[in-house]
Amino acid sequence: MRLPKLVLVIFVSLFLSACTFPWQKSNKIITLYYWGLFDSATTINEIVEDYKKVRPNVNIVYDKKSREQYRETLQTQIAAGKGPDIFQFHNTWMLMVQKDLTLVPTDVFSLSDFKDNFYPTVITDLRNSQKKFVGVPIGIDGLSLYYNEELFQAAGIAAPPATWQEFAQDAIRLTVRDTAGNIRTAGAALGTSVNVDYFSDILALMVLQNGGDLKNPVNQRSYDALDYYTHFAKGQNRVWDETMPSSALAFAGGNLAMYFGPSTKAADIKNTNPLLKFKVVPVPQLEGGKVAWASYWAIGVSANLKDKEAQDEAWRFVKYLQDDQTMVKLYSEAAKDPAKLVGLPYPKINLGQKLATDPIVGAYITDAPYMRSFPMAANTFDNGLNDQIIKAYAEAIKANLSGTPANRSLEPAAKVIQNVFTKYTSPKQ
Repeated sequence: MRLPKLVLVIFVSLFLSACTFPWQKSNKIITLYYWGLFDSATTINEIVEDYKKVRPNVNIVYDKKSREQYRETLQTQIAAGKGPDIFQFHNTWMLMVQKDLTLVPTDVFSLSDFKDNFYPTVITDLRNSQKKFVGVPIGIDGLSLYYNEELFQAAGIAAPPATWQEFAQDAIRLTVRDTAGNIRTAGAALGTSVNVDYFSDILALMVLQNGGDLKNPVNQRSYDALDYYTHFAKGQNRVWDETMPSSALAFAGGNLAMYFGPSTKAADIKNTNPLLKFKVVPVPQLEGGKVAWASYWAIGVSANLKDKEAQDEAWRFVKYLQDDQTMVKLYSEAAKDPAKLVGLPYPKINLGQKLATDPIVGAYITDAPYMRSFPMAANTFDNGLNDQIIKAYAEAIKANLSGTPANRSLEPAAKVIQNVFTKYTSPKQ
């Protein structure tokens, strides 16, 4: 039986009006506000212009923020019903910011997408207390070992250390003292908290590698890790002490042989001393183990964004930022900037191979499959989990250097850490 032509037209029109297809473009103008920390406005605006060729009705207004007081400003604005629609946050901030984030839609990134695309630490770090994803990484970073090639050659050391045993031996060989016994060239910057960049990250890495518990460090493995960390600044064989300048300045000045830091420090070192010959390699390991350190930034969508269409557009843009071509462009633009030297190492496994042989970020890509994290990441400036826990561990280091046994040094820290976690897991937070 054939429908009359007019009836068929009406039927088809009604059917189409009741359906929304993913390829249909809305005529509604949507403006989204995006807070970032790393990319310049020029770079992001270029990305946005490319994106508008696909979604011409969507405007993205980007604001590059400073990391200082960023977390507090962000959450204050969100609590006031303002703030950005899309924002970056540190991977260790989950307890603090999970209530401010919408869930990642499964049609944007499913669990299998996360497992297939990202390194294992991401699967752990970016899920809320209900094990739901609330963000995706914009890069992957942590710690690697920087070493001075000329100092190694002068000491007759052919290759950088791969284990902590080799590291300790090399540190002693590389240390040069004056006639009074004062350190003039340090083998490694470890043992103190006041003048070691990323001391908390380094100590956390040691505890994790040794099987200790960072959240409740009242156990022998945590004690041993603290003792090992501080022994580099103790006694006649010390390779570092509190009389030295900051570790970054010492390394850039050629007075430090081994330095731990993230990929972002390479540009600072190079710009401070363009003639310094250094290389970057994966962190040392304990015999038979493989644990590295993660400290990176992610991106999510604000829970304040209630409009469903705007929220969908926000996640669509976040997914666009995760496209391979977009990530390659962001990295390339960052690498052109002398103040950066490199972009953020790719968080996607398939893109990692593009950087595997890079003289700086290749080390982070090598360690990425083994990375783990904890709220002891330096320079998040969060005045929250990280800063408060780092302060507790700094006091433990100070006490241990003064002669207090590791167990008694860590007991007060354990109580502080417990209180900090309780604060950020209470219903009021």
